[in-house]
Amino acid sequence: MPTPRPLDEVAIRTSFARFRVASIVEGIALLVLVAIMVMRYVVFGGDALFTTTSETWTQISEIWSPIHGLIYMIYVILGFDLWVKMRWGLPRMVLLMFFGVIPVLSFFGERWTHQSVESDLQRRPTLQDKAGSDRGE
Repeated sequence: MPTPRPLDEVAIRTSFARFRVASIVEGIALLVLVAIMVMRYVVFGGDALFTTTSETWTQISEIWSPIHGLIYMIYVILGFDLWVKMRWGLPRMVLLMFFGVIPVLSFFGERWTHQSVESDLQRRPTLQDKAGSDRGE
């Protein structure tokens, strides 16, 4: 069985730091979007007494929805970057994208991904392991 190519721990940790920030921002952005949708469709939706307020929430929704879409795309790109550097399988990439779709799941997904990255870095060879052994450490 061939020896697996070593991972670049420094690049992975940098990539994960970016992904971690994106996970938190995406989680917050998704919660804001859900709150806006609740206000638009549940609290003020459809009642003639609240037509002005409903229009306000419609406008807020029209502004925030594309912003959230952009945040989610950035989250997916940073998840893809981490996925490539970790050399994980395709199901893991699908899971990373899924974490950003359900409210609050991105926070749990970030913790799970952090544990996965740490355990993989412990058990898989890294370039830094090789550099340390070359110096006699």
